[in-house]
Amino acid sequence: MKRITILMVLVLSMTISFGQKNVRQTASNFLKSGKLDKALEAINECVANPATIEDARSWFIRGNIYLEIAHSKDETYAALDPDPLTKSLESYQKAIQLDPKKEFYEDIFVKLSWERNNLYNTAVDAYNKNDFSKAMQSFANAADVIEIAEIIDTVAYLNAAYCASLAKDYETAKKYYLKLLDFNYKTPALFVSISDIYRIEGDKENAMKYIQMGKEEFPNDPDVFLGETSVFLTFNLTDRALSNLLAYIDTDTTNYSVYFALGTIYDKIVNDTLTDDQARKEALEKAIKAYEKSLELNPEYFSALYNIGALYVNTAATIETKANSLPLDKVEEYEQMKVELTKYLEMAAPFLEQASTMQPDDVNTLQTLRLIYSRTGQNDKLREVNTKIDSLQ
Repeated sequence: MKRITILMVLVLSMTISFGQKNVRQTASNFLKSGKLDKALEAINECVANPATIEDARSWFIRGNIYLEIAHSKDETYAALDPDPLTKSLESYQKAIQLDPKKEFYEDIFVKLSWERNNLYNTAVDAYNKNDFSKAMQSFANAADVIEIAEIIDTVAYLNAAYCASLAKDYETAKKYYLKLLDFNYKTPALFVSISDIYRIEGDKENAMKYIQMGKEEFPNDPDVFLGETSVFLTFNLTDRALSNLLAYIDTDTTNYSVYFALGTIYDKIVNDTLTDDQARKEALEKAIKAYEKSLELNPEYFSALYNIGALYVNTAATIETKANSLPLDKVEEYEQMKVELTKYLEMAAPFLEQASTMQPDDVNTLQTLRLIYSRTGQNDKLREVNTKIDSLQ
């Protein structure tokens, strides 16, 4: 009698199991015929039953059903669930976990790749429209989707971090950059980017930490080197920044960015040296020389053109301040300073004009040119630049 009871229990268990597999097949048939409401009802019954809750095929079918709902144009089906895509991805993840032989992996991978590409294209479109927050989220979602298939999409995560930085969402940017480091993804740009965020936030310790990590990994990379120099400059370690660049130039005289960075350091010294005319003049000459070397190596380098022009204009402004502070009886000295002031403005004009040709919509350049033309009496050019500025406002 006892054996009969055990046999009856086994038969009952098999009946329930076969019954749920029939429900699973019913769900699959409804899916194939496009009856998503009935397919959903059947598959959710199936995965809720103890007999098939650990069945990979059931979760695979469930993922397919929810994916179809997520992309359905039929309002009735689209309203079946408020977040069908998430449930689809969760189902695929569960299917992979329950499928050690990877019977369904290839099919799931194809569907996840398709979904990843949709999200990636959405991100690119948002980026092109300057919607950096949406681009960030879509790139991150694309990476999260394909990660379900145990694939790390470093490109999508990197783009997500970059877009987060553009959106000034620095916490999210750091999260994705550090996630990439956890995946052992290491590039010079990655270390520079993380350090730069901390630098912008005024976090000297972490800015130095990550740029030093970058130097350990890529000791000869110029971008890492310049990133370290930027950290030095931000935290007023001007001497270390200067010695850094001078040492680098001894080994490489072909990098225009290094000469530009050197120019910015001397530029800073010019601005910081207000009382020592000789020191200021020497720093000015070194800054111009460095910027010009940068332009020699890259003749269309907008920033170098603009900085030379701005440096001359700022020098003229300093002369004007000193001239206006002269006693009233120093007429001759005042006139000499006016001549020198005009000379620097005239020296600035060609560089800023060339910069404006390269970036005609840059308002800062146009406004600086307007100041120069106004102060040097170039009325025809003044009218022209005013018209350009008005057209941009």
